Amino acid sequence: MLRLLFILFFVFLFSTNLYAFDEDRNVRDIPVRERFFVGLSAGLSFSSFETTVVVSPSFGYRISNRFMAGVGGTYQYYNDRSFAASFSTHIYGTSVFSRVLIVNRFFAHGEIELLNIQSRDLQEHGIYREWEYNYLVGPGYRVQVGRNAFFNLMVLYNFNTQSRVYFQNPILRFNFEIGLR
Repeated sequence: MLRLLFILFFVFLFSTNLYAFDEDRNVRDIPVRERFFVGLSAGLSFSSFETTVVVSPSFGYRISNRFMAGVGGTYQYYNDRSFAASFSTHIYGTSVFSRVLIVNRFFAHGEIELLNIQSRDLQEHGIYREWEYNYLVGPGYRVQVGRNAFFNLMVLYNFNTQSRVYFQNPILRFNFEIGLR
């Protein structure tokens, strides 16, 4: 798995760009409707003990040549078979994010995510739902794959150290974004 991530990182880092970056155009010259973009992150993880499926759409707006912000949604299916009794749950939530382009393809990403999770505390509360706040910050790298389409790779740190969804830092996130025209 680490080998695959290492290879993907260098493909992103050294890929040649066949298109001129939209960042070269002044946002003031772009019609308002073309400043909007949609994105999608998806993930799948499984082992003999766990299964996780993640789908996270997003919708954003390019405020200036270097700054963009948006909102997102998240749905996760999680199945844990590591205990005698299997536990499966649906996690859903929303987020707000912002990005600042720093140099060429590199950007800083910040996000506040609110997730509704089903937890189990078999000794006191049984199974119950609760809200979890996650504060994600980190660098990102974007590769333009079309006139108005990008792949993004982010390495995010979650400042909620007691998260029940993200068990370790850093969090690697890949997503695809396309501008609306």
